[in-house]
Amino acid sequence: MKITPSLLDNLCELARLGLSPEERESILTDLQRIVDFVEKISELPLEGVEPMRSVGRPSGYLREDIPSPPDTSPLLFQNAPKADGLYIRVPKFGVKE
Repeated sequence: MKITPSLLDNLCELARLGLSPEERESILTDLQRIVDFVEKISELPLEGVEPMRSVGRPSGYLREDIPSPPDTSPLLFQNAPKADGLYIRVPKFGVKE
């Protein structure tokens, strides 16, 4: 498929883009490279190849939930206004008394 200036005009109208002459030349070249790449991929023998749902891990991948004790390093609490060794104490907020 050849990307023609008239096809680019139609695409620009649909996308409501206003392009300068330099941008038009650049986009014509880029679009033609994209179309050539897709056409090259379509030449691959893919009979019997199952389509993939994703190229990485499944989207529902979760790590195993293993409880662990909290980090009780003294450095953790050095900037806390109040702490009791396991927790940082903060004043109540958003509660009317």
